[in-house]
Amino acid sequence: MEPQVGALIERARIVAGFSQRALADATGISQSTLSRIISGDRAAKMPEVVAIAWATGHTVAQLTGVGAVADRAQCVARATRDSGMEHMREALLHFLELNDYLDDQAVPAIVRDGRGALSAETEGRAAAERFRQEHHLGTQPLGDLVALIEQTTGIDVAVLDAGPDEHGLTMRDPTRGAVFIGVARTQNPMRQRSTLAHELGHVLFQDWRDSTAGNWSERTPAEVRADDFARHLLVPIDGLREFLGARETITRSDLSAIVQRFLVSPAIAAIALHQAEYIDTATKQEWMALSAPHLAIRFGWGDQYRALQVESDQRRAPQRLLARAIRGYVEDVLPVQAIATLRGVESAVVEADLGEAGVVPVERPVVWADPAELPDVHVDLEALDEALDALDGDPPDVRDAG
Repeated sequence: MEPQVGALIERARIVAGFSQRALADATGISQSTLSRIISGDRAAKMPEVVAIAWATGHTVAQLTGVGAVADRAQCVARATRDSGMEHMREALLHFLELNDYLDDQAVPAIVRDGRGALSAETEGRAAAERFRQEHHLGTQPLGDLVALIEQTTGIDVAVLDAGPDEHGLTMRDPTRGAVFIGVARTQNPMRQRSTLAHELGHVLFQDWRDSTAGNWSERTPAEVRADDFARHLLVPIDGLREFLGARETITRSDLSAIVQRFLVSPAIAAIALHQAEYIDTATKQEWMALSAPHLAIRFGWGDQYRALQVESDQRRAPQRLLARAIRGYVEDVLPVQAIATLRGVESAVVEADLGEAGVVPVERPVVWADPAELPDVHVDLEALDEALDALDGDPPDVRDAG
């Protein structure tokens, strides 16, 4: 085992909420031995790693640091201040590892159609309009983007605890075909929505890079295109015109109404108004500096904005992977702790939720064979006698002569 195994086991223990004593009890490993494994003073044996993985809801690959998934994973991300995206990369890699394990255990996944790459230089607006048309979304405001992305594309989406400059990350396992989008918990709901749309744009444009590559804060052409896609997806120009009609003068009250209706930032709303020729460049620049909470308070929808903040600051597990993990639990190939880790809650909460819903592991009866059905086995006792004689040191003829 590699020296890092102890550190990975310690991290898994903390994530699962175990004390060292509790993990020792759950695995049958003595606490002293577990302590030595964690400190690196003793190598962990594979049966011990398997027991710890099962108890903590992790895979063996996650505890050993040896696995092909991390090597083949590809990413696209949205970050600021040169963030390395460590928190989100770790969380999404966990999802890919779990997905890989469930594949190996033959727990079926929902099959979705593959999507080919869109032409590289088409405008984000054209891609957004195509997406709305393909999924019959019209020009109306979009509601729950997490559910919308999961239901229209089959891609799993998670809302995660993340670092302060980690906004969104999408990770793919090209071998398994699994894709996960992760966005940060935040009290800025408009940013979270634009990040979700931005990451969706990356997926549709197939903007994949190696998972360890580059500066995730860099404003590459792919990032600009994803931003353009997100803006037009969230505020379609035709939808904006249908809402405003033929008004000649647009006020801050109208800007607030657009932000509230389409659930976007004032910056995105101002750009859309400028593109639709409702405001001039100077007004656009002025309004882009405004904030959604200030508009909400000023124009009377502060309570709605606070409710949006509460919703966007809630952790949310990827639904399809969670459903698949629950099926793995029912089939007794995945521990309840794996579901708890996925949801970010205590295992007791999961057990209570599953129990209330009547979800329990299947009981596989032990089938005993009838003795009459067992085959006859011939045992060569002479060979056994010779082996015993050899142990005693007496030749067979001496014993026979007596």
